[in-house]
Amino acid sequence: MQEECVIIKNSEGYLVNSCTGEVLDFDNYSSVDYSNLEYYERTSLQKKRTEEKEIRDMKKIVLNYLLSIMSDEEKEKFYEILNKFDEKKLDAAYYLAVYEYVLEKEGKVVSREYLKFLKMKGLGRYAIRQKKKLLRRTINEDPIIHYIYNEYSGNKEEALQIYNFLKKYGLIHGKFERRKRILLKYLYDERLKKELLEKERMKEIERTILLLNIRDFENVFSSF
Repeated sequence: MQEECVIIKNSEGYLVNSCTGEVLDFDNYSSVDYSNLEYYERTSLQKKRTEEKEIRDMKKIVLNYLLSIMSDEEKEKFYEILNKFDEKKLDAAYYLAVYEYVLEKEGKVVSREYLKFLKMKGLGRYAIRQKKKLLRRTINEDPIIHYIYNEYSGNKEEALQIYNFLKKYGLIHGKFERRKRILLKYLYDERLKKELLEKERMKEIERTILLLNIRDFENVFSSF
């Protein structure tokens, strides 16, 4: 006895003819010719256009929101960074990463309202963190500077000054962890810190004396 053909749902969720395996439309069971390449191309193109529009719309929403909460100074820094990139290639997460980066440089943290905005728009923190990592690599930020501004709990201005002096006199080198240890050693050891500051003070005196000697020398020649 010949098996009666019925419409069943396969493992992929499609309605198919149990005898032929032909895929049928969900709504009216009319046959869909999936061998038609034009069908695939049209569907793919439509999907791509929809996704591109969603990306553009989200970028506008995010940008408008950020501009509404940033100060004039923050906006200036924000666009200063954005101008280094092809904005057409940036997505909403990159805008948010730049904004958070600007706040970090000022020693600020994001607000609760900002976090609510991210949640409401379905924007993940992980994606933003990844964009920030990429951003730092792109603009070649010194990780020690990032550490001082965002993780070091002591006097940040002093830490930055000591770090610059250590670099100036070639006393700090190696990868991040090694440089961090050297910096903290000078910050926590009062003797070492005093010696470094004294060295800079003496160098400044030498420069001042040199400039005065040059000026006196020029005055002597100008008198002839």
